[in-house]
Amino acid sequence: MRSARILIIGNGGTGKSTLSERLGKEYDIPVTHLDLLSWKDNYIRTDENVFKEELLNKMKSERMIIEGWAYHSTMKERLEWSDIIIYLKYPLEYCLKTVFERNSLYNYKSYPFDPFTGDREARYDLYREAVERVHYKYEPEVRKWLKEFADSEKCIYTFESIDELNENYNLIAQKIHEQLKLSENG
Repeated sequence: MRSARILIIGNGGTGKSTLSERLGKEYDIPVTHLDLLSWKDNYIRTDENVFKEELLNKMKSERMIIEGWAYHSTMKERLEWSDIIIYLKYPLEYCLKTVFERNSLYNYKSYPFDPFTGDREARYDLYREAVERVHYKYEPEVRKWLKEFADSEKCIYTFESIDELNENYNLIAQKIHEQLKLSENG
């Protein structure tokens, strides 16, 4: 089987799910959306140990796209697991704006990448807190870890805007294609 372990990370509202679905379909790679593993409806968190067990099972696959932030306690392990890391490091204001827009659009509606079906607009405080926590608390640590991997054979992409991601999409696609070819021949 051809190997491709791709990790897509970034704050809420950066388009991780959309990007992972596009790449998954284009390269026939299964996608794991961490919000679907880490949350139940009504904003109930999955027990962290249950989440970790499910994540470890997913990470046994040599051909997988894992997207999301979820439990930060598993981030370093996910970074170590991956061959290709795509980090969507967008401005805080952009993340909040797109999260709130998505919540308005999917208020009381099903959204394919998380389990919430209720009143999303009433939970803006929860979303704001989560996006700000990732931005101020977790992202600095992740940037430090990414620097530690800079000399490794991992391919790490960091994009600071949707425009930058779109301009470089073909570069990412080419790297995934090369990774799949390499593992097929290796």
